[in-house]
Amino acid sequence: MQQQATRSRRPAGETRALMLEVAVERVHAEGLLLDYANIELEDLIRVAGVPRSTVFRIWPDRAAFVADLVRALFEADPNFGTGFDQPTLSLLDQLIGANADAMRTAEGREIALRDAVRATVAHNMVAVETTAAWRVYRTMSAALASGDAVPGGENIRAQLAEIVDRYVDRMAVIYRELNSVFGLRMRNGLSERDLAVAIVAVIDGMGDHRRISPALIGGSHEVALGPEGPREWHLAALAVYGVYTAFTESVPA
Repeated sequence: MQQQATRSRRPAGETRALMLEVAVERVHAEGLLLDYANIELEDLIRVAGVPRSTVFRIWPDRAAFVADLVRALFEADPNFGTGFDQPTLSLLDQLIGANADAMRTAEGREIALRDAVRATVAHNMVAVETTAAWRVYRTMSAALASGDAVPGGENIRAQLAEIVDRYVDRMAVIYRELNSVFGLRMRNGLSERDLAVAIVAVIDGMGDHRRISPALIGGSHEVALGPEGPREWHLAALAVYGVYTAFTESVPA
């Protein structure tokens, strides 16, 4: 009786927070299935200890709940809104610092840019694939792109679009800062946001192919792109470097 009384007294905001907290923990442990089979509202209500009537006033069905859950998963990710994860940002700062003297010349800045792209892309691809939020993003976006009916699909599509927009905006800020560091500017007609969109598409595509065929994408290649000589490059890093140099140009001295 006391538990029932406690449930009935919970305000809607607290009920919402508890339900999403329990669901986020479950997705971290089990993943999110395309048919939402592991997101059963009645079970989550029991685990969260919240009133059933309040839950169904907040979310009329499971699809509506999953749409909110997608947002909650990203907001629970400490890297949400930062673009790169913190270890990747730290690695980038270290590489820039290590090349500070060489970057006094145009050639040195080109070498430093290649070092930065080569190391951070390879690192970030692995880091992203370990986060529950991005695994859910790929799962849901693949389902929506398949043409099959996804319960609550339009609402979820809107949530994913908002998430991608926020990520692209943050990455555009990072690329603007990097362009300043490396003495670059966007080519006429292009913006840092265009660059962010193109690089996101490359990384997503490479990530999808790597999950299907690790041998096809995961290996490294010895490639010489400048006076520093041959270096080991992940295919995704090479692709990102190609996009970066196509979208930018050196600032005239």
